[in-house]
Amino acid sequence: MTNKHLMTIAAGLGIIVLAGLAAAQAADPKPFIGSWKGTIAIAGAELEIGLNFKLDEAKKVVGTFDSITQGAFGLGLTAIEIKDKTITCMIDGVPGDPTLKGTLDETGKKISGEFVQGGYAGTFAVEKQ
Repeated sequence: MTNKHLMTIAAGLGIIVLAGLAAAQAADPKPFIGSWKGTIAIAGAELEIGLNFKLDEAKKVVGTFDSITQGAFGLGLTAIEIKDKTITCMIDGVPGDPTLKGTLDETGKKISGEFVQGGYAGTFAVEKQ
């Protein structure tokens, strides 16, 4: 075999390995799809919240955030990332880069984790509606 053939085979194997790794890291978004309600506890306050996730036409997870206590509804969620049973997202257009990172429990009906905004850290927990 020539070096050219070996390079072609190596490149092909590399593509197969990379495709396999990407597939292995892709998490099933279905358990997260739907409406969730609960609370955020931060800086001594507890706020009632809602999270809403769905798949768009391209099968990408999109979502909105509701701060029910504050009367703010339908705020866009960005940087939505699902890995295994953990979801991370940011609330778009809100000062302090509010970020939620939570884990789906064994029942698939509760997400809980940490909420960070503007240097303050708190917790959140939501249940599927």
